[in-house]
Amino acid sequence: MHGPLLLTSEDHLTLELFEVVAFPDGLHLRMALTATGRPAELAQYETRSLSDPDDPSTRWSYLSVRARVDDIEGEADPYHPAAAAKPCRSGPPEYRTEPNYWLDAIPTSGFIAVTAGWPRIGLGSTTTTIGLESSTRTS
Repeated sequence: MHGPLLLTSEDHLTLELFEVVAFPDGLHLRMALTATGRPAELAQYETRSLSDPDDPSTRWSYLSVRARVDDIEGEADPYHPAAAAKPCRSGPPEYRTEPNYWLDAIPTSGFIAVTAGWPRIGLGSTTTTIGLESSTRTS
């Protein structure tokens, strides 16, 4: 993979994969989702702090990422999901999050398939197969 890879671009939504780093026991994926307009408003609402965790009407959601590495498929483990809502007086609201995901496997095939989506803000699921360079893979 060379540089950022655009995974999907829809009205007011962009999802990119910035980096894949291999470690002896897995892969680190660094992504970025940018939303503007109504999807940004929905994302801010979905990721807000819940005032009453026992209230079933107060739920939240986040970007869902699944990955397939060779014959193993499962939910990618998110960590450090840095999100920032940027109010803009002259334009629509903007929401940006740069989550990191951990995959607990190294592909022998040199490829991973990443499926990502956030239906609650209007981002349908999309799957992208990514070829990893030999410099990204470990031996």
